[in-house]
Amino acid sequence: MAGWKKVVVSGSNVSQLNNDAGYLVSAGVNSFETFSVNGVSVVADSSTDTLTLASGSGAGLNISGNAGTDTITFTLGSIPNTSLANSTISGVALGGTLAALTAGSGLTNPGTFTGATARTISVDSGSMATYFNQTGFAGVSGDITISAGGIATISANSVALGTDTTGNYVATLGSGTGVTIGSNTGEGSTPTISVVYGATSAKAVEGNTTISLSGTSGEIGVTGTTAQALGGGPSYTLTLPGTITGNRTFSNNVIVSGDLTVQGTASFQQTTNLQVADRFVLFASGSNAAGDGGIVVQQATQNVGELFGYENSINRWGFTSSFDASNPTYTAAAMVTTTEVGTITPSAAPLYGGSSNGHGNIYVKTDTGDIFIYA
Repeated sequence: MAGWKKVVVSGSNVSQLNNDAGYLVSAGVNSFETFSVNGVSVVADSSTDTLTLASGSGAGLNISGNAGTDTITFTLGSIPNTSLANSTISGVALGGTLAALTAGSGLTNPGTFTGATARTISVDSGSMATYFNQTGFAGVSGDITISAGGIATISANSVALGTDTTGNYVATLGSGTGVTIGSNTGEGSTPTISVVYGATSAKAVEGNTTISLSGTSGEIGVTGTTAQALGGGPSYTLTLPGTITGNRTFSNNVIVSGDLTVQGTASFQQTTNLQVADRFVLFASGSNAAGDGGIVVQQATQNVGELFGYENSINRWGFTSSFDASNPTYTAAAMVTTTEVGTITPSAAPLYGGSSNGHGNIYVKTDTGDIFIYA
């Protein structure tokens, strides 16, 4: 016989269960601290033991460990030079004297360098002046000449525009569609720009050319002087009649700011996503009797798909597959589980499905958190 059954969940009291076979037993648990050093496991026999590890003599590294807190501490003391991997710099022992620095031609001699005192190498000004006056400028050739005193001179007509210069420079003006340009090459030229007028392709339209718009009765109306000059800023007003005759096809979006009344059959074909601003959608609004209804998601066959619907005969929401949307009724293959809440232990049949078809519904007792299932 169907009825409400209490469900035991995490947090339920053990007193709700029968320990018939004595499965619940207690056992003492002993634990030890353990860790490893260099891959060797160390197990402490007491939580308060202290483990101390020391590095090699003179290495300058101290290691200590505490099993009670699982802590290993590394400290660094003074490290002698002999314990370092590299105790020399370029073959000279640490603390030794490095070789002296030797300056070349035109540079001042800084003296011996030990690493303890900074040394500065500077350029001999007298040597550099002699070099540039006698040797450095002698090899300069081309459109630029440099005297012994360092004065540079650029030869006349030696700079090519567009090659040796930067900035705004146009070698030649190119004519576009409907435009011609004359005398546009050479230095000092004065280009002439002209518009090509005409009624054919690649020609410009003069301002006194007129345009005319005419409407079609029952479709589009035109308000304004029939013929208007393009240069005068033509203006027309297009209107739609109150009633449009004949069939019309709109290939783009259509926005209706007021109410839309369809006196015939409304068909929505190949709609990708339907967006409805209303919070509630009423189905079967034209029916005058109770019955089944729902939403069908078509699959591979036209008008046939997966149904989520209300089955009136058993007062339950449910699902079924391969449902033909032309059918007026359906039988659920799986039911939707509903949840009821309250502060009393449930005894009455579920609201959805009743005593005969309410299997699987859930009741939550809010004051205790107890959960019941109807089965």
